[in-house]
Amino acid sequence: MLARTGIVPAARASPLAAAIAPPLRSPTILIARRTLATRPHPLASRVTPKGPVPAGKTPSHLRARPQRLSVLSAILLASLTGSLTYALGRQEASSKAGPTKEYKDPTLDGFTKALDEIRAWLSDEDLDTSRDTLVAHGYNEWAAHGPTGLPGAVLYPRSTEDVVKIVQTAAKYSIPLIPYCAGTSLEGHTTALGYANNPSEKDAQEKLARDGHVEVDDLVPGLALVLDFAQNMNNIVSINSHDLDAVVQPGVSYDALNAELKERGIPLFFPVDPAPGAQIGGMIGTGASGTNAVRYGTMRDNVLNLTVVLASGEVIKTRQRAKKSSVGPDLSRLFIGAEGTLGIVTEATLKLAPLLPSTVAVSSFPTIAAAAAAARDLVQHGISLACIELLDDVMVDATNQQAGKGARTWPVKPSLFLKFSGTKEQMAIDIERTKKITQSNEGSGFAFARNDKEAEEIWHSRKIALWSALEYLKGAKCWVTDVCVPLSRFPELITETKADIDSEGIVGPIVSHAGDGNFHALLLFRTPDELVKVERLVHNMVERAQRMDGTATGEHGVGIGKKPYVEAELGAGTVQLLRDIKRQMDPQNILNPGKLIPDEKGEEKRMAH
Repeated sequence: MLARTGIVPAARASPLAAAIAPPLRSPTILIARRTLATRPHPLASRVTPKGPVPAGKTPSHLRARPQRLSVLSAILLASLTGSLTYALGRQEASSKAGPTKEYKDPTLDGFTKALDEIRAWLSDEDLDTSRDTLVAHGYNEWAAHGPTGLPGAVLYPRSTEDVVKIVQTAAKYSIPLIPYCAGTSLEGHTTALGYANNPSEKDAQEKLARDGHVEVDDLVPGLALVLDFAQNMNNIVSINSHDLDAVVQPGVSYDALNAELKERGIPLFFPVDPAPGAQIGGMIGTGASGTNAVRYGTMRDNVLNLTVVLASGEVIKTRQRAKKSSVGPDLSRLFIGAEGTLGIVTEATLKLAPLLPSTVAVSSFPTIAAAAAAARDLVQHGISLACIELLDDVMVDATNQQAGKGARTWPVKPSLFLKFSGTKEQMAIDIERTKKITQSNEGSGFAFARNDKEAEEIWHSRKIALWSALEYLKGAKCWVTDVCVPLSRFPELITETKADIDSEGIVGPIVSHAGDGNFHALLLFRTPDELVKVERLVHNMVERAQRMDGTATGEHGVGIGKKPYVEAELGAGTVQLLRDIKRQMDPQNILNPGKLIPDEKGEEKRMAH
C-alpha cells in the first residue's frame, strides 16, 4: 500500500516513509511511460463526459463571513503585522509544526461510506463509477504521465453548495479529492496516484517487475473522488462589458467565452489562450498562459477574484471586482498555480480586453539562434506585438504537411509568426520597425496573411502544433514539456536544446512563446530506447533552464512530472513554507495530494540522467 505522496504532517511519524520519498525511477511515476501500446488519437479521445450537457444551475454568490478567525484570515493578519509564522501556527518557530487535524490514510470502508452519503443527495446522473469514465479521468492522451492509478468515482457537482457538501464528506472520511475540468494538463495534475488501499497498486508493481510495463487494463479503481466541473459547472454567470470583466464557472473554456462575446457582438475577448479546449478551472490551477502572454500576461494577470471552497468546507471570495485594491495581499494568487492543492475554485471573475484589428506576418531565419535573437530584440526595442511565436524547421515542416488543400505553406526554416494589433497607423509603425529588426537578424521573406481567413488559418496551425507533431511521425507518442528563462538567455537556451535533441536522434519539434522566453519541446518516441533518450532530454532541458535563472515550467505547471525540480528552483526554505501553508489549509491532505509540493524527505529526480 502507498500513502498519498506529498505532504505528510511532521507531527505524526509515517510508517510509509519509503512511499513518501520514492527511489530513483519510481514505478509509481514511470509505469505509464513504459507503456507503448497504441492509444487513440488525441482528437478522438474523450476529454469530457459523453452525451448532452445538462443546463447547470447558476450558483449563488457565496460570500462567507465566518465569525471565527479562518486560516486565510490568519495569513492575511500575519502579513499585515509582519508575522507569517503566527499565521502558519508554527509553534516555537518550528518548521516541523504538526497539523490541527489528524492525518489518516483513506480506507475502503471510509470510501464506501463517503460514497453512500454523497449518493443520498447527489443525483444518479451526477455520479459515475463506470470503468470507461474512471479510465477517462485517470490520465489523458496529451501527457507523458499515463495512468498510475484510477479514481474510485467521478462526481459532477452543479453548484458551490454541492462542492461544499462533497468536501465536508471527504474530510469526514479522509478521502482524496481531485478537481478536474477539460483534462488537458500535461504533467499528471489529475492523475489518481496509488493511494493507500488501492488494490491495483501491488498487482501493478508486480506486473511492472515481471513484464516491464503496466497497461490501463491492469489497473482497478482506487479511493479518490474526481470532481468534474465540465459537465454541469460550465456556465458564464455574467458579462460586465462596461467593466471589462466576466464571471464564469470553472468548466467554461476560454474559447467558449470568446465565442459567446463574439455572438453577443461585444468587442472584447479573454486573452489567455493555451491549448484548444482548456477550461478556466484548469487554467487557474496551472497558472496557464498562451500565445498572447507577451502583451496580456498569464492567468495571474487576468483574474480579479475567485470563489474557493477550502478543505474545511468553508467558502471564501478572495476580493471584489475592482480593477485594483490595496486591501492586503491578493489572495487570488495563492490559488492560481496551486493545482487544486489549497482549495477548489468554483467561480472566477476574469479580466476582458478590447478586441483590436490585427494582422499576421511570418519571417524565416537561417538558424533557430537568429530567430530567437530577433524575438528578443523585438521585445527589448519596445515593439508592442500581440504575439511572437517561434517555430523551428521541424515544426514548420509538420505544420505545412497538415495544411489543407490550397492553404499557404512556408519555407522549412526556423520562423517567427507575428501578430500585430491596434490602429492601422500604429500597426504600420510597428510593422516597419519589425521588418528592420528581423532583417538585422538575417530574417527574410517577411510575408503577410493575404486576408482575414488566411490570418485565422495561420494562427490555427500554430494552435494545433501538438496534433501536427503527432501526425508528423506516425505511430509515435509525444512527451510535451516546457521551460522558461529570462529573455536575455532565451537564444542560448533554445539553441543548446535544439542541438541536444538533434544529437540524440530524436524527432522533437520546438514551438515557443518567444516574447517571454518560454518554449515547448514536443518530443516524439516509438520505442523504449527512444523513450529513455526523451527522458534524458527533458531532464537536461529543465536543468539547463534552471542554471540560466529560469524555471522548470513556464505555463504547464508542476503536477507530478516536475516535482523533482521544485526544490532546486525555489530553495529548501521556500518549499518548507509551501508545506506549512498546505498543512494549515489542508491538514488532512485531501486536496489533490501528491501534486506540486515536494515530499517531506525530498523528491529524487526520477528521470533518466
